[in-house]
Amino acid sequence: MVTVAEEKAVDYALTAKLATEAFADERVSFSPDRIQWLYEKSFSQGTTVLAAVEDGQKIGQIALIGQKVCVAGETCAAVQLVDLFIMQAHRSAAVVRKLYREVERICETRGIRYILALPNDKSALLNARFLKLAPLTELPVRAGLSLLPPRAKLAYSGRLKSLSRQAAITLLETFACQSTENGVNYDGESLFSRLDDPTRDYAVHATDELLLISTSRKRKNLNHTLLCAFFARKQGRPGANDMDDLVRAACSFWKAPLFVYAGVNDSLPKLPGLPLPARLKRPILVQLRDMTAGLASDAAAARFARFQLLDSDFA
Repeated sequence: MVTVAEEKAVDYALTAKLATEAFADERVSFSPDRIQWLYEKSFSQGTTVLAAVEDGQKIGQIALIGQKVCVAGETCAAVQLVDLFIMQAHRSAAVVRKLYREVERICETRGIRYILALPNDKSALLNARFLKLAPLTELPVRAGLSLLPPRAKLAYSGRLKSLSRQAAITLLETFACQSTENGVNYDGESLFSRLDDPTRDYAVHATDELLLISTSRKRKNLNHTLLCAFFARKQGRPGANDMDDLVRAACSFWKAPLFVYAGVNDSLPKLPGLPLPARLKRPILVQLRDMTAGLASDAAAARFARFQLLDSDFA
């Protein structure tokens, strides 16, 4: 008999091994160190791991990463669903239903208002069927080329790890999220925690009005600069030159003129690059359920002014 319960002490090596086997994709390999950091520190709110167990053996799981989300001026508790997997020999609708039922119970018991997910096609259907998540938005994948250096001197451009913890937090705090801005909420310390990933390297680029977080990625042997997130200064009004100079700085820093961005951000004068045709790269679906709205959750009512790859585990 399969039981589902919170896993109080996560075995990260075992979880990484099982997840890699379950996904059965040679391009996908889970790292124990990355999972541990993601679950314990990434969004500074902890993670609840619900494990499916049969005969004392873990056969699947779903993880609920804690986040803070601002909607209509109110800061609310939220979770983002990640790392849903069930070992192939144990897959059934009954196991999936048990996992989702426990997700719902945990959220109700702990006063979690919002459930978020950035699912693949299969998980999107399961999220909608068993947990009543609805589409919140789609993030078109955008790309472009930047071959020139910044036109103006930046306030900062360099590796985050080159700064001391306090210097980094002080810089990031200038661009902390406002409670009037719908989206995942960060202050300087929580944004630093999100970027303090021992398995990845981030750079920070800033003008007086706008901050960009970037990293380097390779796909199909092609290096590119990933634009993880933009944040406007409190009460700031960034212009097109601010954004262009930051993109130039990021591409120059990583020595990769091709850049990629996916997100929505109402504080930007424009979004970087051009959207790729869906036949080349489908937009990233973001799903949401407002637990206070019961099963008739209206995701559109919680429209986010800012949601970027950094708000998920994609970056």
